[in-house]
Amino acid sequence: MRSWMAVVVALAACRGQSKEAPPKETGSAGSAVATGSGSADGSGSAAADPWVTKDKPPLTPEEKKKKAEDAIKRVAQIQVKLAGLRGLPMPKPVPAELQSTEDFRKFVQKELAKELPKEKAEKLQVALLHIGLYTKALDLPKVLEQTMTSQAAAYYDPATKKFFIVMAPDNDTMLDTISAHELTHALQDQNFDLAKFMPPTLDDDAGIARRFVVEGDATFSMIAYLATDAKGPEALAMMMKLIGSQIENMANMSVEEYAAMMKDQAAGLSGMDEDMKKSMETMGELPPVIIGPLIDSYMKGAVVSMRAYEAGGWKSIDALYKKPPTSTEQVLHPAEKLIGAKREEPKKVTLPKLPGTELTNNVMGELQWKIFLQQWGVKEPKATEGWGGDRYAVMKDGDRVVGYLATTWDTDGDAKEFADGYVASMAKRFAGADASKPDAGVARSDKGKVFVKQVGKNVFIVDGADDTKALDLLAKGTKVK
Repeated sequence: MRSWMAVVVALAACRGQSKEAPPKETGSAGSAVATGSGSADGSGSAAADPWVTKDKPPLTPEEKKKKAEDAIKRVAQIQVKLAGLRGLPMPKPVPAELQSTEDFRKFVQKELAKELPKEKAEKLQVALLHIGLYTKALDLPKVLEQTMTSQAAAYYDPATKKFFIVMAPDNDTMLDTISAHELTHALQDQNFDLAKFMPPTLDDDAGIARRFVVEGDATFSMIAYLATDAKGPEALAMMMKLIGSQIENMANMSVEEYAAMMKDQAAGLSGMDEDMKKSMETMGELPPVIIGPLIDSYMKGAVVSMRAYEAGGWKSIDALYKKPPTSTEQVLHPAEKLIGAKREEPKKVTLPKLPGTELTNNVMGELQWKIFLQQWGVKEPKATEGWGGDRYAVMKDGDRVVGYLATTWDTDGDAKEFADGYVASMAKRFAGADASKPDAGVARSDKGKVFVKQVGKNVFIVDGADDTKALDLLAKGTKVK
């Protein structure tokens, strides 16, 4: 569903970081990776950049429709080439259809209503705002709808097994590249069953890690397709150095840089309604904990696939579906903790029985803890390295909401770095609060206090209690193994 994100990032990163000449427009997938002298923020020269079409007159409605229809006709050819490159069978041709932006929005709303019913959404909003994952109150279904519709050029739907084009870029090469990304999802589905690979029973951290595999594979395959289309799959090995530098550039982009590119690239889409255009232009305003893992699944996920390919070709990427990663720690450090090395599996953290009614219970993992600390002013990434496992629950006890967070780290030193980082974050999170003595509790702006306690490799946090009794319950009752 989110293919436009991958395409914008990949193409913009390619054009912004290489010094080689750009390829000429071919009317189909390009014969080389896009390069040029444009800047990473999308401000490069349009005349020298095949991805920028703002200097061209806008397409008429008839021209837009024909461009999309022509793209649909090319899908069958792209399927065959992509399957050959990827080394996976595609026994069933993937139907391709045009879809209006109105119908796409209805599809998104229907999926959200199914996956996030009103009561669950309300509980999550309260819980995640309370423990600081959200920086302000929000309407979660509306925010997620904006997130999805801001990436609405095209998508593959595993339920119907169809590929839909919602908005056609004016550039044929870009449109075919979008198709390559989404048809990779079709290949994944036919060979590995995406529904089984991404079950709803996964905790948040494990689910994000698997999304790195799915979207990273599609992004890596998309770039490989674009780089080798005219030369055949055997050319990929010769192109890996160039591709590798581009993928590394993508992975190092910040959310702010990406949001600026999305705003710039919105002008290259035809058939966009005003609501969707606004969604793309304001994507940088989305909560970091929502947009950050999504962007990383494409950009840093492509690094995971690249490292797997370097270790053993496409078969090593396939192996990630048969033995998926179990944490974002693994996919954020693929060479050291996932591929070609002994995997560092997360510890299982089990919380004690807690008072009140549970609003949510989940795992944050290294990636979400990193985002949490960064959004509250802690810039040092080492505060989340050495993550070993965690579990949190948010409970409602009468009119009081209390968060219980238990974490474990590789060493006592790692635990101290995290505890210090968390304490530092409270100074910004609770304006004017003295966070220097966490054992005494840091007062919230509403009810209760926040307590932090390190016990060896473990760090325990209680957010919203009156005294240390809740902290003692958490520290003594939590099991780590």
